[in-house]
Amino acid sequence: MNERWKSRKKPAALEARFDFSDFENLRAFLDELAEQAELLNHYPNISFTRTRVSVVISSKTEVLEEIDRTLAKGIDESYLKFVDLAQGAAT
Repeated sequence: MNERWKSRKKPAALEARFDFSDFENLRAFLDELAEQAELLNHYPNISFTRTRVSVVISSKTEVLEEIDRTLAKGIDESYLKFVDLAQGAAT
């Protein structure tokens, strides 16, 4: 899990923000994020603007669980893929 994730204790949650250069990549990222949430049956709170996504993964218990970290890790992996695509298009 990337250091971009900030941990909250009460209520137990992980929070992160992801920046994008364009809305097309942001939308594709949201689609992948939704697929990962479906696979884990664990749904984060998501808000977004044209170039930024904010994600809050709330634990179902009083402490962070492995499923919370697994979802965060999967979201990080998706984000890196879209950042690499955007950087490749810029070169």
